[in-house]
Amino acid sequence: MHRFSAKRSYADLGKQRYYIWKTKQAEAHSEIWTDPRGYYFLNIMVVVPEQQGKGIGKMLAREVTKKADEEGRKCYLESSRDVPNIGIYEAMGFHFVKEMNCDDGGEVCKLYCMVREPQKEP
Repeated sequence: MHRFSAKRSYADLGKQRYYIWKTKQAEAHSEIWTDPRGYYFLNIMVVVPEQQGKGIGKMLAREVTKKADEEGRKCYLESSRDVPNIGIYEAMGFHFVKEMNCDDGGEVCKLYCMVREPQKEP
């Protein structure tokens, strides 16, 4: 039988990190999301490792950016890696706006906030 007296359980640890992220995210959004019409948020987009490099993520993101362009709205995303992700997203018209540091007692998860202005169809 295991006891978790003074230690947090794994579920509690995950929940605490989630709330750290959501708090930091709310702070970032209050600084970045200045358009009263809102943004399209590319939220938690993942491609399994064995399928990466095939353009799947880019295809998914383009569906959202296409809709945003049609409506004249900005897009927003948070990347969990700077390299190579920032360069990939920059090629799609996003630009870096803020680094978000989610600190859980010295263990820091960095997220990179990026915005894309609406673009005219060629």
